[in-house]
Amino acid sequence: MNLIKYEAVILILISFAAASSATYAGDNPITTVYNEKINGGYIFSTGNSTYSGQLNPDDSYSVSFDTALPENSEVKFSRAYVYWGWSKNGQSAVYPDISLSRTDEITGDISTDNSGDIAAELNKVSEYTDSKGFVSSNDFFSGVYAFETGDITPGINKFILTAENTGDNESTFVIQGIGILAVYEDPSGKTGTIWINEGCDMLSATYGITPEMATGTAFFEGNIEKSRVNSAKMHLIAPSGGYTRTDTPEKNAVYFNRKDENKMPGFFESILLMLFPGYNGKTWTDAFDSDEIQQIGIDTRDVTPWLKESGNFVKVRDQGDYMLFTNAILFTEEET
Repeated sequence: MNLIKYEAVILILISFAAASSATYAGDNPITTVYNEKINGGYIFSTGNSTYSGQLNPDDSYSVSFDTALPENSEVKFSRAYVYWGWSKNGQSAVYPDISLSRTDEITGDISTDNSGDIAAELNKVSEYTDSKGFVSSNDFFSGVYAFETGDITPGINKFILTAENTGDNESTFVIQGIGILAVYEDPSGKTGTIWINEGCDMLSATYGITPEMATGTAFFEGNIEKSRVNSAKMHLIAPSGGYTRTDTPEKNAVYFNRKDENKMPGFFESILLMLFPGYNGKTWTDAFDSDEIQQIGIDTRDVTPWLKESGNFVKVRDQGDYMLFTNAILFTEEET
């Protein structure tokens, strides 16, 4: 091989490696942060979230929440999620500095810690980020920051969460919304097992990334006694999911426990599906729906027929959409 051909091959390999590692591909599986058997349930809400537009240093963004928990319930796990994007300083990608505070909507008091001192900020517990991952225009960071929520008590909880750009210089970002999650125990609730997965996987079938590559995954590890499961609910969150400037059909897809979808001829697979409806999972297209104002794509499904004894998973695929895959929740209601 002469030198020119050798250099050409090297350039092709470098380009392929860049595309393969580009984080428009599904290379950040969102991971389980909470998995317990509970007697209760969960709530997830984005309140009155709307797209913020560009937030400059010292700008703030607020979302009101009106959530209800059953009487006698007790929160076992909770998170406040700030979904953000396009974090930059000029044309340079930077990680955003975001503070989050909670204000009680009824009394106007800022939430307090156990000592009774004013706590202007809620504690940040996790940061998840992603970007294109290769040199191109507008290669800025996007992600989700997870914070503590402050107390969420039985009955009605009305409060405001305010995120502020605490960065300096000219650092800016946008916020697509804020979400509240609370898992609770309740003596009169449902007995079941819950998985909470969180993270950030940027998915876009562009720049040489195929839809098969632009597929994010969440695993729900552990054994399930399927014969005792009455129902199984899956709840997925994907900021920007479903929002496109052009109406692309089947722009996104969700695969639950679906494997080898292209290896078997369609005729034979149709017969197997009629005989054994749950044998190879389930696919839904255009699962997420959002728009220019409300940009948090949400999909909730009953996945009971396709649940497995172990190795359950979900895949989220971009097929002409653009999204961040950030949250996956699975709750199985079981016989007592």
